[in-house]
Amino acid sequence: MNSEHLPKPRPYWHVDAKWITGLLLTAVLSLTLLVYNLVQVTAEKPAIDTVSAALALAFSPQGLDDEAGIAEFRQRLRASPEGGIQPIPGLRIIIREQDIANLTPREARLYLFRQLAEPLYQQGPQGLVALADDPEMQESMVGGIGPLNLFTLATHQQLQRVLVVLGIMCGVLLFPLILFSYRFGRLGSPGCVLVVASLPGVLLFTLIGSMLRPATTPPSEESGLGGMIGYLAANVLPPLGQIVSRNYVIALMLGLGLMILSVLGSLIWRLAHRRKSA
Repeated sequence: MNSEHLPKPRPYWHVDAKWITGLLLTAVLSLTLLVYNLVQVTAEKPAIDTVSAALALAFSPQGLDDEAGIAEFRQRLRASPEGGIQPIPGLRIIIREQDIANLTPREARLYLFRQLAEPLYQQGPQGLVALADDPEMQESMVGGIGPLNLFTLATHQQLQRVLVVLGIMCGVLLFPLILFSYRFGRLGSPGCVLVVASLPGVLLFTLIGSMLRPATTPPSEESGLGGMIGYLAANVLPPLGQIVSRNYVIALMLGLGLMILSVLGSLIWRLAHRRKSA
């Protein structure tokens, strides 16, 4: 075979540079996937749905499907001369009979607490303060809303800015990774990084999904705060877990696809090279 047709050997330091860049990119991409998923779950619809469900569950001692409480609520609406009532004393929220006319008890409760979740998402604690007409209630709301602060537009926008920075870092690291890789390794190396970065998320959220089962019965008073937290987690987290798990699976499948293409491309190239040299 003519030596002119032999592939030029790579410098040895390219291999070390590829591994170093790959490890750095894996770490940054893992963080990027996490932040991307947080951006997804804090988007308007999933965030408002989550807060509405959490509040409805927390303030429905007999469960979301209890008909007695909603039946009494409908009676109060029909008896109201104005055709609407203020369901939460101290908050300027008016519910009218036609608003919940064709809703199930669960849907009616979610609709009611959605009136709190929407201003909370758009304006944070100040959105609830603006609804309160009682000074004591306003003062109590100024202190914050605890974990629900995550599900606000302000948090969503902050996460988006972080995601842009991480995305740029991934792009900067991806370029040398491809440059220092060899032939079809330029597909395989990014694929390997995607697999390593996404696999822990796939395994973790698959495990969480198998452990969390929606509970229809609210916890008893004896179970305390721990029982309520578990009850809320079991009913609120599964829809969010599905969003996160799907994103990790997509990243994993993309990585595996790139690795398969790399292997197939390498095999085809070798077969073609052998026929040419035969």
